[in-house]
Amino acid sequence: MRALVTGVTRGIGRSMVDHFVAGGWEVAAVGRREDDLRDLAAGWGPTVVPYVADVTDAARMAQVAADADAVDLVVANAGALTASGRFWEADLGEWWRGFEVNTLGVVATARAVLPAMVARGSGRLVLMTSGIGNAPGPWSSQYAASKAAVTRFGESVAAELEDTGVRCFHISPGLVRTDMTEWPPELVRHRPELGAVPDEAWTPVDRVLTLLDRIADGSLDDLSGRFLHATDDPEQLRAAVEESGPRARTLRLAAAGESDPLDR
Repeated sequence: MRALVTGVTRGIGRSMVDHFVAGGWEVAAVGRREDDLRDLAAGWGPTVVPYVADVTDAARMAQVAADADAVDLVVANAGALTASGRFWEADLGEWWRGFEVNTLGVVATARAVLPAMVARGSGRLVLMTSGIGNAPGPWSSQYAASKAAVTRFGESVAAELEDTGVRCFHISPGLVRTDMTEWPPELVRHRPELGAVPDEAWTPVDRVLTLLDRIADGSLDDLSGRFLHATDDPEQLRAAVEESGPRARTLRLAAAGESDPLDR
Protein backbone atom coordinates (compact mmCIF):
# COMPACT_ATOMS: atom_id res chain seq x y z
CA MET A 1 0.00 0.00 0.00
CA ARG A 2 1.16 3.52 -0.73
CA ALA A 3 0.15 6.75 1.02
CA LEU A 4 0.81 10.44 0.49
CA VAL A 5 0.65 12.61 3.62
CA THR A 6 1.13 16.37 3.93
CA GLY A 7 2.26 18.29 6.99
CA VAL A 8 4.48 15.46 8.25
CA THR A 9 7.21 17.24 10.21
CA ARG A 10 5.26 17.53 13.44
CA GLY A 11 2.07 16.69 15.27
CA ILE A 12 -0.53 14.35 13.84
CA GLY A 13 1.12 14.19 10.42
CA ARG A 14 4.35 12.88 11.89
CA SER A 15 2.40 10.25 13.85
CA MET A 16 0.64 9.20 10.64
CA VAL A 17 3.92 8.50 8.88
CA ASP A 18 5.25 6.61 11.92
CA HIS A 19 2.08 4.51 11.86
CA PHE A 20 2.12 3.79 8.15
CA VAL A 21 5.81 2.84 8.19
CA ALA A 22 5.16 0.43 11.07
CA GLY A 23 2.36 -1.10 8.99
CA GLY A 24 4.62 -1.72 6.00
CA TRP A 25 3.34 1.10 3.82
CA GLU A 26 5.32 3.13 1.34
CA VAL A 27 4.85 6.82 2.09
CA ALA A 28 5.33 10.03 0.13
CA ALA A 29 5.94 12.43 3.02
CA VAL A 30 5.35 16.11 2.26
CA GLY A 31 6.66 18.89 4.49
CA ARG A 32 7.69 22.52 4.20
CA ARG A 33 10.71 22.47 6.53
CA GLU A 34 13.58 20.90 4.60
CA ASP A 35 15.96 20.30 7.51
CA ASP A 36 13.28 18.72 9.71
CA LEU A 37 12.02 16.59 6.85
CA ARG A 38 15.49 15.31 5.97
CA ASP A 39 16.20 14.28 9.58
CA LEU A 40 12.85 12.54 9.96
CA ALA A 41 13.18 10.71 6.65
CA ALA A 42 16.54 9.29 7.75
CA GLY A 43 14.79 7.74 10.74
CA TRP A 44 11.78 6.50 8.81
CA GLY A 45 13.90 4.54 6.39
CA PRO A 46 13.75 3.61 2.71
CA THR A 47 9.99 3.12 2.47
CA VAL A 48 9.49 6.89 2.94
CA VAL A 49 10.25 9.35 0.15
CA PRO A 50 10.42 12.95 1.44
CA TYR A 51 9.15 15.87 -0.64
CA VAL A 52 9.79 19.47 0.31
CA ALA A 53 6.73 21.46 -0.72
CA ASP A 54 4.46 24.29 0.30
CA VAL A 55 0.98 22.79 -0.03
CA THR A 56 -0.40 26.08 -1.33
CA ASP A 57 1.87 25.77 -4.40
CA ALA A 58 -0.39 23.86 -6.81
CA ALA A 59 2.34 23.35 -9.41
CA ARG A 60 4.71 21.85 -6.85
CA MET A 61 2.00 19.58 -5.45
CA ALA A 62 1.27 18.36 -8.99
CA GLN A 63 4.95 17.46 -9.34
CA VAL A 64 4.88 15.59 -6.02
CA ALA A 65 1.76 13.64 -7.01
CA ALA A 66 3.20 12.72 -10.41
CA ASP A 67 6.42 11.48 -8.84
CA ALA A 68 4.71 9.57 -6.02
CA ASP A 69 2.40 7.84 -8.55
CA ALA A 70 -0.44 5.40 -7.86
CA VAL A 71 -1.08 6.23 -4.21
CA ASP A 72 -3.88 4.35 -2.47
CA LEU A 73 -4.49 6.85 0.33
CA VAL A 74 -3.90 10.60 0.42
CA VAL A 75 -4.16 12.58 3.67
CA ALA A 76 -4.30 16.36 3.26
CA ASN A 77 -3.18 17.06 6.80
CA ALA A 78 -1.14 20.29 6.67
CA GLY A 79 -2.82 23.06 8.64
CA ALA A 80 -2.29 26.28 10.55
CA LEU A 81 -3.94 28.23 13.37
CA THR A 82 -2.99 31.90 12.99
CA ALA A 83 -4.10 35.43 13.89
CA SER A 84 -6.02 34.60 17.07
CA GLY A 85 -8.06 37.29 18.78
CA ARG A 86 -10.60 39.79 17.50
CA PHE A 87 -10.70 39.59 13.70
CA TRP A 88 -10.50 43.34 13.13
CA GLU A 89 -7.45 43.59 15.38
CA ALA A 90 -5.58 40.61 13.90
CA ASP A 91 -2.84 40.91 11.31
CA LEU A 92 -4.66 40.38 8.01
CA GLY A 93 -1.61 38.87 6.32
CA GLU A 94 -1.28 36.23 9.04
CA TRP A 95 -5.02 35.57 8.96
CA TRP A 96 -5.04 35.04 5.21
CA ARG A 97 -1.87 32.95 5.18
CA GLY A 98 -3.40 30.51 7.68
CA PHE A 99 -6.62 30.42 5.68
CA GLU A 100 -4.66 29.60 2.53
CA VAL A 101 -2.73 26.76 4.19
CA ASN A 102 -5.97 25.20 5.45
CA THR A 103 -8.01 25.67 2.27
CA LEU A 104 -5.83 26.22 -0.78
CA GLY A 105 -3.43 23.60 0.62
CA VAL A 106 -6.23 21.04 0.72
CA VAL A 107 -7.56 22.05 -2.70
CA ALA A 108 -4.10 21.93 -4.32
CA THR A 109 -3.43 18.50 -2.83
CA ALA A 110 -6.77 17.14 -3.99
CA ARG A 111 -6.34 18.67 -7.43
CA ALA A 112 -2.92 17.04 -7.75
CA VAL A 113 -3.96 13.49 -6.85
CA LEU A 114 -7.55 13.05 -8.04
CA PRO A 115 -7.05 12.82 -11.81
CA ALA A 116 -4.86 9.73 -11.49
CA MET A 117 -7.12 8.18 -8.85
CA VAL A 118 -10.21 8.68 -11.02
CA ALA A 119 -8.38 7.29 -14.06
CA ARG A 120 -7.50 4.17 -12.05
CA GLY A 121 -10.96 3.95 -10.54
CA SER A 122 -9.64 3.57 -7.00
CA GLY A 123 -8.19 5.48 -4.09
CA ARG A 124 -9.22 7.34 -0.95
CA LEU A 125 -8.71 11.02 -0.19
CA VAL A 126 -8.81 12.23 3.42
CA LEU A 127 -9.15 15.93 4.25
CA MET A 128 -8.37 17.03 7.80
CA THR A 129 -11.07 19.34 9.11
CA SER A 130 -12.37 20.20 12.58
CA GLY A 131 -15.54 20.42 14.60
CA ILE A 132 -14.60 24.07 15.06
CA GLY A 133 -15.71 24.57 11.47
CA ASN A 134 -19.24 23.40 12.28
CA ALA A 135 -20.04 26.31 14.61
CA PRO A 136 -18.97 29.92 15.15
CA GLY A 137 -15.33 30.20 16.23
CA PRO A 138 -14.85 33.53 17.99
CA TRP A 139 -11.21 34.57 18.48
CA SER A 140 -10.15 31.89 16.01
CA SER A 141 -12.09 33.08 12.96
CA GLN A 142 -9.36 32.08 10.51
CA TYR A 143 -9.38 28.49 11.70
CA ALA A 144 -13.17 28.20 11.97
CA ALA A 145 -13.83 29.72 8.55
CA SER A 146 -11.15 27.68 6.80
CA LYS A 147 -12.25 24.39 8.33
CA ALA A 148 -15.87 25.09 7.40
CA ALA A 149 -14.64 25.60 3.84
CA VAL A 150 -12.76 22.28 3.93
CA THR A 151 -15.84 20.45 5.19
CA ARG A 152 -18.09 21.85 2.45
CA PHE A 153 -15.39 21.22 -0.15
CA GLY A 154 -15.09 17.61 0.98
CA GLU A 155 -18.84 17.07 0.76
CA SER A 156 -18.92 18.54 -2.73
CA VAL A 157 -15.99 16.50 -4.02
CA ALA A 158 -17.37 13.30 -2.52
CA ALA A 159 -20.60 13.86 -4.47
CA GLU A 160 -18.64 14.45 -7.68
CA LEU A 161 -16.72 11.22 -7.10
CA GLU A 162 -19.78 8.99 -6.94
CA ASP A 163 -19.52 6.08 -9.39
CA THR A 164 -15.76 6.69 -9.93
CA GLY A 165 -14.49 4.15 -7.39
CA VAL A 166 -12.72 6.96 -5.48
CA ARG A 167 -13.87 8.04 -2.02
CA CYS A 168 -13.42 11.36 -0.21
CA PHE A 169 -13.58 11.73 3.58
CA HIS A 170 -13.27 14.78 5.79
CA ILE A 171 -12.31 13.92 9.35
CA SER A 172 -11.86 15.69 12.65
CA PRO A 173 -9.07 14.40 14.89
CA GLY A 174 -10.56 15.92 18.02
CA LEU A 175 -8.42 17.67 20.60
CA VAL A 176 -4.98 16.07 20.20
CA ARG A 177 -1.86 17.23 22.05
CA THR A 178 0.32 18.82 19.35
CA ASP A 179 2.27 22.01 18.75
CA MET A 180 -0.95 23.57 17.45
CA THR A 181 -2.81 22.92 20.69
CA GLU A 182 -0.17 24.79 22.66
CA TRP A 183 -2.59 27.64 22.15
CA PRO A 184 -1.49 31.17 21.21
CA PRO A 185 -1.59 33.49 24.24
CA GLU A 186 -4.09 35.79 22.55
CA LEU A 187 -6.54 32.91 22.12
CA VAL A 188 -6.14 31.76 25.73
CA ARG A 189 -6.70 35.34 26.90
CA HIS A 190 -10.18 35.28 25.39
CA ARG A 191 -10.80 31.60 26.10
CA PRO A 192 -9.02 30.85 29.41
CA GLU A 193 -10.52 27.36 29.58
CA LEU A 194 -8.10 26.34 26.83
CA GLY A 195 -5.24 26.90 29.23
CA ALA A 196 -6.52 24.22 31.59
CA VAL A 197 -7.98 21.44 29.42
CA PRO A 198 -8.54 18.33 31.60
CA ASP A 199 -6.74 15.14 30.64
CA GLU A 200 -9.95 13.32 29.75
CA ALA A 201 -10.85 15.95 27.14
CA TRP A 202 -7.81 15.16 24.97
CA THR A 203 -8.14 12.64 22.15
CA PRO A 204 -5.32 10.06 21.93
CA VAL A 205 -3.69 10.22 18.51
CA ASP A 206 -4.22 6.45 18.24
CA ARG A 207 -7.92 7.14 17.71
CA VAL A 208 -7.06 9.17 14.61
CA LEU A 209 -4.76 6.44 13.32
CA THR A 210 -7.42 3.77 13.85
CA LEU A 211 -9.89 5.87 11.87
CA LEU A 212 -7.37 6.13 9.03
CA ASP A 213 -6.89 2.35 9.06
CA ARG A 214 -10.65 1.87 8.71
CA ILE A 215 -10.79 4.33 5.84
CA ALA A 216 -7.82 2.68 4.14
CA ASP A 217 -9.27 -0.84 4.33
CA GLY A 218 -12.54 0.30 2.76
CA SER A 219 -14.78 -0.50 5.71
CA LEU A 220 -16.05 3.10 5.87
CA ASP A 221 -16.58 3.66 2.15
CA ASP A 222 -20.33 4.02 2.66
CA LEU A 223 -19.63 7.07 4.84
CA SER A 224 -17.75 8.96 2.14
CA GLY A 225 -18.81 12.62 2.21
CA ARG A 226 -19.85 12.56 5.88
CA PHE A 227 -18.19 14.42 8.74
CA LEU A 228 -16.25 11.79 10.69
CA HIS A 229 -14.77 12.32 14.13
CA ALA A 230 -11.91 10.24 15.52
CA THR A 231 -14.06 9.23 18.50
CA ASP A 232 -17.05 8.08 16.40
CA ASP A 233 -18.32 4.54 16.68
CA PRO A 234 -18.91 3.58 13.02
CA GLU A 235 -21.98 1.46 13.70
CA GLN A 236 -23.63 4.13 15.81
CA LEU A 237 -22.81 6.67 13.12
CA ARG A 238 -24.37 4.52 10.42
CA ALA A 239 -27.51 4.11 12.51
CA ALA A 240 -27.71 7.87 13.04
CA VAL A 241 -27.30 8.51 9.32
CA GLU A 242 -30.04 6.02 8.43
CA GLU A 243 -32.38 7.61 10.97
CA SER A 244 -31.63 11.23 10.09
CA GLY A 245 -31.59 10.96 6.31
CA PRO A 246 -29.30 11.93 3.44
CA ARG A 247 -28.07 15.20 4.97
CA ALA A 248 -26.98 13.70 8.29
CA ARG A 249 -23.40 14.57 9.29
CA THR A 250 -23.11 17.27 6.66
CA LEU A 251 -22.49 20.99 7.11
CA ARG A 252 -25.86 22.73 7.16
CA LEU A 253 -26.93 26.36 7.09
CA ALA A 254 -29.77 27.70 9.18
CA ALA A 255 -32.83 28.15 6.99
CA ALA A 256 -34.06 31.69 6.39
CA GLY A 257 -37.69 30.56 6.65
CA GLU A 258 -40.16 27.89 5.60
CA SER A 259 -39.85 28.87 1.94
CA ASP A 260 -36.04 28.80 1.95
CA PRO A 261 -34.93 26.32 -0.77
CA LEU A 262 -31.74 25.59 1.18
CA ASP A 263 -33.84 23.81 3.81
CA ARG A 264 -35.46 21.41 1.35
